[in-house]
Amino acid sequence: MAVLLKQLAAASGYSINTVSRALRDKDDVSPETKKKIRALAAELGYVNNSVAKSLRTGKTNTIGVISADSSNPFFAEVIMGIENAARASGYHILLTNTEESTEREREAISVLLGKQVDGLLLMPVLQQHNNGHYIKSLDVPYIIVGRWLPGLEDHSVMSDEYEKAKEVVLYFLKNGHTDILHLAGPSCVSSSVDRLRGYRDAYAEAHMPIQEELIIETKGHLEDGYHEVSALIRNERKISAIFAFNDLVAVGALRALKESGLKVPKEVEVIGFDDLNFSKYLHLSLSSVSIPKKTLGTLAFKTLLDHIENPEAPYTKKTVASRIVFRETTLEQEP
Repeated sequence: MAVLLKQLAAASGYSINTVSRALRDKDDVSPETKKKIRALAAELGYVNNSVAKSLRTGKTNTIGVISADSSNPFFAEVIMGIENAARASGYHILLTNTEESTEREREAISVLLGKQVDGLLLMPVLQQHNNGHYIKSLDVPYIIVGRWLPGLEDHSVMSDEYEKAKEVVLYFLKNGHTDILHLAGPSCVSSSVDRLRGYRDAYAEAHMPIQEELIIETKGHLEDGYHEVSALIRNERKISAIFAFNDLVAVGALRALKESGLKVPKEVEVIGFDDLNFSKYLHLSLSSVSIPKKTLGTLAFKTLLDHIENPEAPYTKKTVASRIVFRETTLEQEP
């Protein structure tokens, strides 16, 4: 049977208030007293009653985290940043995955709200019929991580997608490339929209014509890069550089180039996006736009916490800076 706070107080010889404040690490309780009370609590098997606490404070010190794709390592690293920051602030996370399903997303939001979470961090589904209006109506603070929804841009914490995409394509153009393949992501995904816009604006800035047939939409998976590049090579379509929506697509493209005998980076330069942890360990380490994913998760949590503690604070879009890491799939390489 669980030991109650009043039983712990009686066993320790301190008042219930002192015991409670010691367990909450309050400054007005001496370190020696805290040590004694915590040692006795561990010995007696005292467990903090979080339900009772939440009834007193109106807070559960939990946040809901909704991930769009559990198979994507990008989201895993972002979530690690969220969880580390939450733990450091005395919060716990409840994690759900939607697998890019609007139905699962709405269900996940409902379940988490039923758990009385203090706020939500969402990596939302971005299909044509998304849950934007439902999310906008939520009564709890919420932050959209790594993506944006139309009309809710101020709730976003993300990286500088557009700027870095433009920088990648300008690098290729300055190297004399004209046949630059863009393996874009799904057109409904905000990061794909921003990266495609960067691709187009780089061509405009360089006063170069775009070859629309070299913009190919993918689902953002490994096999997409492989199949699309293989098809172009079979059709003898010239490619001198590839800007991939993400590292997963880039890896598939590299496989197709290797099978065709095309030399990377001498004949075809390749740059991915996200800089996933495995990318530097490939047979040719992949050049990529490196997003500080754990930093992104940390900033998202801290932003949400600010709104939990001050519900009247205005929302503003926040951006973390990324950078291009040049490795073995580009002619330019970092030392």
